[in-house]
Amino acid sequence: MELDVRGLVCPMPVLKTKKALEGLAKGERLTVIGDYKPALENIKRFAETYGYKVVSIEECGETFKVVIEK
Repeated sequence: MELDVRGLVCPMPVLKTKKALEGLAKGERLTVIGDYKPALENIKRFAETYGYKVVSIEECGETFKVVIEK
């Protein structure tokens, strides 16, 4: 599943990530794409705190992509 949070500022990217992950089955992956740099660290911290696995993080210019496994 892919979630586009570009144009949003915190806390919305984290809240949308949380809601999307709740809808996934264990083992499924969510790709979050955003452009608000503080959200990258907040999403990563949220995922790790709640026991999700951060599979990868890519940064390209202003855009980032985080892959999280439930």
